Order: sequence, then structure tokens, then C-alpha cells
Amino acid sequence: MKFFVDDDHWDVMGYVEELKKLLPRFNKETSNFLKNHSFHDGKVVSLTVLNQENAKTKDPTAIKMVIDQYEDGAGIYEIHWLNVRKFLMDFDITRNVYGNKPNKIVFGGKKGLDDWGYDEILLLSKKKLQHEIFLFSQTKILIHCSDIKIRKIKS
Repeated sequence: MKFFVDDDHWDVMGYVEELKKLLPRFNKETSNFLKNHSFHDGKVVSLTVLNQENAKTKDPTAIKMVIDQYEDGAGIYEIHWLNVRKFLMDFDITRNVYGNKPNKIVFGGKKGLDDWGYDEILLLSKKKLQHEIFLFSQTKILIHCSDIKIRKIKS
């Protein structure tokens, strides 16, 4: 993370300025969501890696995640990363513990990946984006892709 390093080092205004530069790259629905909302505290419902190889398409891998947004009545969203070049995820349920009880897994592990903490979308190159996501389970997700699409799938 460049702007959200840890709890003591957050450059929210710097990230807002960086994100403003990227908004024109996205479709209208994605841009509006990123400008006005976030997935912070949203429940990760599912994560799917799609390999759509057909011997013709460059970068045929895509990733989809469904998130139940935290705001009352906000709905359920799908975030879709296209033309994925890099995908790293370091899920380890044993890290998702209470601060004062380092051997007790939060909610007995029943929340799985757990909720969305915070994220950054940064320009990696002229054609590629980097999306880094930190979940409350201490899971880090890193995705390099050409586009990100966010759409509401259920009210």
C-alpha cells in the first residue's frame, strides 16, 4: 500500500487525489461508486477466479468478487477485474485473532475471509492498474489488471 500503510500512516487526501486521476478510465457506474462509496466493512460473499483461455485472447484471466455493502439498504455489488496479469492472496485464518486473545480466531473462523477493510487502486502502467485490498482477517489481495468494473447486482 502506498497511501494506507498501516493504522498510523494513512494519507487519505493523497489517495483521494490519486483516485480522481483514475476515475475517467472506468465506466460510469464504477466511477460513480468509487467517487461516492467504498466497500469498507462490506461482507465478502464470494471470490471467483475465471480462466477463459481460448488460445486467442491475451490475458484471459478475470476475477469476480461479490460484496454485500455495509450501508443499510445499499445492496450487493460485484467487482470484476479484467485481463488479470497478477493475482496474489495470502489468506490464513489463524491470523484473524482478537488483539487481547492472540490464540482465539475471530468468530471461531465462521466469517471466512471476513469483511473488506480498505483498498487502493493505483496506476501501474499506461494500460495496467494495481488493486490492493486488505481484509479484516489480515488477508491481503493484490491484483494487476487492465480494468475494474463495479456493478450493483441486488438492491
